[in-house]
Amino acid sequence: MHTTFRRNREGFTLIELLVVIAIIAVLIALLLPAVQAAREAARRASCVNNLKQLALATANYESSYNTYPMGDHRGRASNGDTIRQNFGPFLALTQFIEQANIFNTFNSSLQCYIWQNSTTNGIGLSALWCPSDGVISSLRWPGKPGDGWEGAPVPMTYASYAGNLGPLVYYTNGVGDTNVMAQMKGIFSYIGGCCNDNRPSVSPTRLADITDGTSNTFLFGEHAHARISTSGLNADDMYGANWWTSGDYGDTTASSFFAPNYFQTNDDGYKLAKYFPRGDNFSMTFASMHPGGANFSFCDGSVKFIKNSVNSWNPKAITYSNPNYNLNGVNFGVYQALSTRNGGEVISSDGY
Repeated sequence: MHTTFRRNREGFTLIELLVVIAIIAVLIALLLPAVQAAREAARRASCVNNLKQLALATANYESSYNTYPMGDHRGRASNGDTIRQNFGPFLALTQFIEQANIFNTFNSSLQCYIWQNSTTNGIGLSALWCPSDGVISSLRWPGKPGDGWEGAPVPMTYASYAGNLGPLVYYTNGVGDTNVMAQMKGIFSYIGGCCNDNRPSVSPTRLADITDGTSNTFLFGEHAHARISTSGLNADDMYGANWWTSGDYGDTTASSFFAPNYFQTNDDGYKLAKYFPRGDNFSMTFASMHPGGANFSFCDGSVKFIKNSVNSWNPKAITYSNPNYNLNGVNFGVYQALSTRNGGEVISSDGY
């Protein structure tokens, strides 16, 4: 009688192991995009919530003061001269997002770019940070001599959002001219000009001024700092935009002159900013780190995702002798029309 011994197999053969590894790799390849998409969806939902909070705060501000916040401020110095204070809408809205203590730390009789307001400037607000906006939550400008108007360092934190100025023309030294102000037509007025000049000021927007309808007018939009930080600008330009207390445009106010995310890398690797070389133009444009577009809140409190492909004029095709003037008569795209409060444009519900 023959005795047969069966040898028990232990472990995997090399081929089996490779098959298992291949299966795991395929599963990871299938799941990873889904995980990334889920994370981005969560970040985008958080961004939408931030914009809704800001819209609600603005509505409460309007109910209290019968106007919307200013985009920038101008006050009177003790000697009677007009001074530009520069603080913007987000500082005014802290009273209505349960951050009145922050509002109370700010000395509104002084410039925002001054060391006495450094405490306020250095406070970070999570309601102003889109989770997709790079390192916005940890980004700090420590300040350096010469930052402030008195030569002292001005530390600063940043915001991922900006108020709607309307189709303001791109930056030149003429900002503050009456012709420019007449063409803004947004929600947050920009006073323009500098300290002791005689340029005109403007009044803050009232609800009755939004004759285009609150559901057809941008209130806030995304203004991602991470877009600026990849623009190839120098460090001062990169850190000099999106300052959360400042109402200057490029900080907490922006324009629809350029379409959302207009300044991105072309296929040839060159920046579109080469056509408009000032960093101000890059920083005054609504932009996000979400794929395909940016979130905007409207004056009725709704939030909508506006695609990069939204109908918009081509700024390079607009001809003018001085870019601060002669916009009247230029045909707005849907995007520019959504930024005006009283332009009288007809916008189809399926136009964006």
